[in-house]
Amino acid sequence: MYISYKKHGIRIGQVWFEEEWKKTKPCPALVLFHGMKEREDGNDAKTERFHTLANDLSLSEEELYSGIHKNVRYEIRKNEKEPMEIRVFEAQELLRSPERLQELEAMYEALYRSKGMNQRLNHEQLLCYAKTGALVLTQVLSQEQILVIHSYLTDGNQTRLLHSVSEFRDGTCDASLVARANKRLHWEDMKLFKERGVSLYDWGGISDPDHPNGIDAFKMKFGGKPLTYYNVLKGITVLGRLGIRVMKLKNKSA
Repeated sequence: MYISYKKHGIRIGQVWFEEEWKKTKPCPALVLFHGMKEREDGNDAKTERFHTLANDLSLSEEELYSGIHKNVRYEIRKNEKEPMEIRVFEAQELLRSPERLQELEAMYEALYRSKGMNQRLNHEQLLCYAKTGALVLTQVLSQEQILVIHSYLTDGNQTRLLHSVSEFRDGTCDASLVARANKRLHWEDMKLFKERGVSLYDWGGISDPDHPNGIDAFKMKFGGKPLTYYNVLKGITVLGRLGIRVMKLKNKSA
């Protein structure tokens, strides 16, 4: 999957689910390749190692479920008995109904405001993802109130979690209910992609497999296996290669 968009006046390309440089013909100044198996070194490339967890969806549903921590399975079963509605929105529907992405953006930004941070989603980037047909959004609701939203990128063979946001930090919802709904939605999402023939469920990253933080520990309870790959930012044009060199110099001086 290839998209491009402008950021700070510079056109940036992104390549997902791609392992060979030669399969794309990027023309922007910079191209970010996600999920490369090998490092790319040199003056025109900046490589970052990326840790994540991944579930093998080719396993049976029983095997997947048994790999989930028993306490999480308990909460999933409890939530299955609660009055919940689960919605799935495909890319074309997201383009026809912009309010779906607006709901994601609002919940995402409220989450960061609650932490004292002014973090915003890149709306243009999300639209680019949707236009490729690769973006999927899922929601779980209680009494018409959205409790949790997940977003994914998928190429039909693998899927990667982009966002997982919940609506309990403003005090208007039962935090325990939302926590159960979030676990349930992850499980429903795994089953959804499995039914579509997707073989790999990527949890979208963890900080450190050896020293997990709270979010990492949550993800680990779903039975995914550690996976390491590389994200490579490559300068394509003269301006892009110059930008890579400047970034490397800044990192050295920091």
